[in-house]
Amino acid sequence: MKKAFVPASRFTLFSAVIAICLSACTDPGPDASQQQLIASLTEPERKLFEHGQLKAYSCAACHGRNGISSHPNYPSLAGRSANELSAALTAYRGGERKHALMTPQARGLNDADINALAYYFSLQLPAASAATQAD
Repeated sequence: MKKAFVPASRFTLFSAVIAICLSACTDPGPDASQQQLIASLTEPERKLFEHGQLKAYSCAACHGRNGISSHPNYPSLAGRSANELSAALTAYRGGERKHALMTPQARGLNDADINALAYYFSLQLPAASAATQAD
């Protein structure tokens, strides 16, 4: 006797597949150095950091998670000065600096977003420091 495939089973299977796919896309929690950094910040600094962290999700596709790029065409942002990053984003937004991907990305940012992103990436460990700390 064959069992009939119940539609609820399809829904359950579909839900499981979606859950697995979404879990692969979620950002893992902060590592120990990130947790230590966040704990050392004052409340206004922490809020600025978290604002930058949220905005940085769209940067990760090119510049890598935590601003450490794995692609030679996209620079790492981790550890760069906040002033340098802020000036670059402001120039992209205003059109003084042009790039096919960065100009449209920066146009969607306000001053608070730029300051938060610059602050967030300036506090990230550069690739060499991050690798040394992991060892």
